[in-house]
Amino acid sequence: MRPHRFIGDFDFAKKHFKVSDKEILNQLKNVLRLKIGGQVILVDKKSNEAVAQIKRLTRDAVEFEISATTENQKEPLIETTLFCAILKKENFELAVQKATECGVMEIVPIISRRTVKLALRKDRLEKIAKEAAEQSGRGVVPVIGYIITLEEAMKRAKEFDANLFFQPGTPLFSQERLHNSRAKTASIFIGPEGGWDDAEIETARMHDMKVV
Repeated sequence: MRPHRFIGDFDFAKKHFKVSDKEILNQLKNVLRLKIGGQVILVDKKSNEAVAQIKRLTRDAVEFEISATTENQKEPLIETTLFCAILKKENFELAVQKATECGVMEIVPIISRRTVKLALRKDRLEKIAKEAAEQSGRGVVPVIGYIITLEEAMKRAKEFDANLFFQPGTPLFSQERLHNSRAKTASIFIGPEGGWDDAEIETARMHDMKVV
């Protein structure tokens, strides 16, 4: 069985170090029930990871010894930001989980004209993103942005090399085409359950987005 992964603010400059994060401690002791000598993979949020062995377990901390460090090679070549309209029920949480597994670097909830739900728990979304990053073998955790309007999101479009505005019934846009464009950064806009309205699609075109 492959070692369990934990992403945190770790410093791999030292071979031995102590971790007092309550969530990690609970996972190690009460969920996974790991003992002294058990091995895990620690990731420092900067795509550096280390094979670490548990050397000491106390009520308040765990002490690790690093045996090897490597650089995570699983992050996508194109740095992608997802602007996703807030969805009903738990659907936005599922979107965060799957987008994290796909390699998105930032997830920004947006409010469009047909958005119904207007509130989210940012702390819960950050926890979902962290767990999905750990389980999918990523080297970083996506940033969860604050809720903004579609108009505000469109103003950020100039930050990216490519901007994809997804609308059913329009031409397909392949991943190969995006790679061939030599873009290093990209944004993806996904609408609410009711879709974008015509004015929003026209505004996207005015911002030189690819409606696909």
